[in-house]
Amino acid sequence: MAKGNCLGWATRDASGDVGEDDVSLRITHCGVCHADVVYTRNKLGDSIYPVVPGHEIVGIVKEVGSHVHGFKVGDRVGVGAYLDSCRECEYCNERLEVFCSKGALYTINGVDVDGSVTKGGYSSFIVVHEGTA
Repeated sequence: MAKGNCLGWATRDASGDVGEDDVSLRITHCGVCHADVVYTRNKLGDSIYPVVPGHEIVGIVKEVGSHVHGFKVGDRVGVGAYLDSCRECEYCNERLEVFCSKGALYTINGVDVDGSVTKGGYSSFIVVHEGTA
């Protein structure tokens, strides 16, 4: 019998459920950039491990929430560096959510309102708010 380390994907909770304004994507592609190295090497000193990098995401919609009207199952979409924002401040109203006054929720190592930590695009799927897809 072989002995050694084994790496695997895991889930720690049921997050990832599709809310009424969310889009669930099966990730098909994810870019690689210097920011991924920064997060994996903890060069900013704030990485939350385990960290899953990747924020240049392309995927196919596999499920949409009941209030989503801009996407349908089978659509190809992209997701950038953030997953959500307050959607109420002046920046969000100008479609500049990355500058959200209350703080945008970033794709990598962002802490969501429920306390869960966001994981990036080096994964098989991701759930995002319709406004960020």
